Amino acid sequence: MTGTDMTGWTIVFDLDGTLIDTAPDLHASLNHSLESAGLTPVPFVAIRGMIGEGAKAMIRKGIAWNGDDEANHDIEPLWEAFLAHYRENICRLSRPFPDAVASIDRLLETGAVCAVCTNKTQKLAEAVLDTLNLSGRFSAIVGADAVPEKKPNGDHIIRTIKAAGGMERRAIMVGDSQTDERAARDAGLPFVFVTFGYGPEPEGFPEMVTTNTYKEVMAAITTIMS
Repeated sequence: MTGTDMTGWTIVFDLDGTLIDTAPDLHASLNHSLESAGLTPVPFVAIRGMIGEGAKAMIRKGIAWNGDDEANHDIEPLWEAFLAHYRENICRLSRPFPDAVASIDRLLETGAVCAVCTNKTQKLAEAVLDTLNLSGRFSAIVGADAVPEKKPNGDHIIRTIKAAGGMERRAIMVGDSQTDERAARDAGLPFVFVTFGYGPEPEGFPEMVTTNTYKEVMAAITTIMS
């Protein structure tokens, strides 16, 4: 990466499971929500497969884990209970993944623009990044409720690139799930998949590179650019 000029490139990151390990706080808020409905809390090992499509989807998966039917529950009050708990405890346990912040800083130093495209709501995404003092590193943060259709619709990524002042033909998506991969493919972008996130694993396509660490993410970005 040293000496690489990335001026004009936009690197778009997913948030949960890609930049920030938010699973511990999401787990606590999900279980608070489920317990408010008399349901059994899910174990931490199960939460990783429930993240990535938004809080309501997570709650539905928690209900299904209980062997129950979501038709037996009103999702809205469960969602409100989740959000209230999450807002009060945001980033209590969440932290950036190893080398994530240093990698963002290196990208910025080489002239790249960085942005966040997340299926979190706009306010919650901003709250996470603000609390961790990371918001200033991103030219755009675009949540699920800030666009007509969220990921896996590629338009979510395209709108994020435009909000950051970038161009689609010089942009790369970095994410940890099938949802991110499908969105990147739909947007016509190369995709860097990180295995340390929450999944599920993507189907794969020719413009996808799999990485296990942020050091490998940086190398993959350089390779894609060349």
